[in-house]
Amino acid sequence: MKQNLFLLFSFIFFLPTIFAATIFEDNFNDGNINGWTGYGTAPSQWQANSNLLKYNGGSYVGSISFAAIDSLLTPTNFTMEADFMITSSDSYGHIGFFWGYQSTNTFNTAYVRTHSDHITHWSYVNGSQSAESYLYATANNGVWYHMKISVDYTTKTMITQFGSTTQTFTGSTFDSINRNSGGKMGVLTWGEVGYFDNIVVTSTVPEASTIATFCMSLLLFIAYKMKKNL
Repeated sequence: MKQNLFLLFSFIFFLPTIFAATIFEDNFNDGNINGWTGYGTAPSQWQANSNLLKYNGGSYVGSISFAAIDSLLTPTNFTMEADFMITSSDSYGHIGFFWGYQSTNTFNTAYVRTHSDHITHWSYVNGSQSAESYLYATANNGVWYHMKISVDYTTKTMITQFGSTTQTFTGSTFDSINRNSGGKMGVLTWGEVGYFDNIVVTSTVPEASTIATFCMSLLLFIAYKMKKNL
């Protein structure tokens, strides 16, 4: 009996890990950017280029261009990662992710500032920006990098990985840079030419119906084992 209960509680505890799944990926090898929509600055400049997603901009313009994944709303627990490179006609460089997007005035973001050698994190709510939180890492224009963020609204934990550098944000800092939930998610630049590849989003939150079916099957299995042992 105790072993059966331990088994049940163990499976329930590890459900998020058990059901972790890739919910979106695009390597653009099909030569198109179907399933993506541009918002913000010059949205029509998002295009397919040599099996990459490209923002065909120029230099830093002080406002963001967003490319959103049409099929996704920001989950309560997710990772998002991509390879990217920023080029610019000046010395500035801004490239990265956004999530919790409701409009160009309401979203969360984490992006590299190559001219400042850090990844900045902040959120906008109705045009009001939160305090910024940083992961410090050297980055240059014209170089490919890999970046990954993991956001969990339930535990209020966010982890940003850039190369071999990692930073964890929790508690009030997490709240500050994740004031928006749900909404669109995707990638961005601040007007500079940016290239993206191998974009992957993983969620570790199963559908409620999946959890219910799994738990029911597990309970039936335990009931069968208990009856058999009588």
